[in-house]
Amino acid sequence: MRIKVETAALIIAASLVAVASSAPMGSPTASLGAGRWGLGAEYGYGQMDLTTSGTVTEVFPGFDTAPWAQDFRIDNLKTNMAFGTIAYGLTDTWDIFARIGASDAKGTIVVPPASVTAEQRQDDYDGSFGIAWGVGTRATLHQAGPWSFGGLVQVTFFRPGDSEFSIVDPLIPDESWVGDAKLNYWQAQASLAAAFQADTWQFWAGPFVQFTQGDMDFDGTTALAGQAGTISWVSTIDDSFQVGGHFGANWEICDQFNLWGEGQITSDSWMVGAGLVIVPEKSFGI
Repeated sequence: MRIKVETAALIIAASLVAVASSAPMGSPTASLGAGRWGLGAEYGYGQMDLTTSGTVTEVFPGFDTAPWAQDFRIDNLKTNMAFGTIAYGLTDTWDIFARIGASDAKGTIVVPPASVTAEQRQDDYDGSFGIAWGVGTRATLHQAGPWSFGGLVQVTFFRPGDSEFSIVDPLIPDESWVGDAKLNYWQAQASLAAAFQADTWQFWAGPFVQFTQGDMDFDGTTALAGQAGTISWVSTIDDSFQVGGHFGANWEICDQFNLWGEGQITSDSWMVGAGLVIVPEKSFGI
């Protein structure tokens, strides 16, 4: 059986996702047409929970302590994200796109007890806006009357700003840690959906998979019994693979303007987003 080029590309990209707060996805089907460009703006707001595994290294003048393993959680990590996008229609049924913008991050860093003698500690993470960017592709895989079936694959990178972080040592109540926490992570998503066209409206729904990976590091100072030292905490976000559902609607205001909104949900995250796409009448001479 002959496989369409768009279908093969999505299968390969989804395979890379499998071995490798959600970003907006938008319509699961291609919409530009061969040789046409699209410019757009997107906004998304979401929440997710993450867990990490890491190692703490503490140094005091005159002596060093042995590094020890310390895990923590990032609860209710809320993210605002805004992107400018550019897309191109490779064929009538296959689009590629790139986005660049900014995202912030706000949540709670929880240091769970590492032993029966330790206490749980926590402090807020409040990262300002930092760069975010990504790439992706979407394709119409089959169409019959008003119904169509499509898929999307995308990868998005998030680099929110650092946050001040201060807690009491989980084991030693008289010792404090003060410094900056830095969060970097990326997400890969692959989706399939059925879409229905009703006049100028398109409605879609379907499943998607989401994979999150990254790291959170802490660098600062520690104080105990009048002595000051340095402390660093290097951790990796535990691989998070989630299966969820997404749904949305696109309104073709006119031939050059499309407005869409969507929702995504998994067991550990959710996101709502909206976007505007402008398709110029001319292709910039390209």
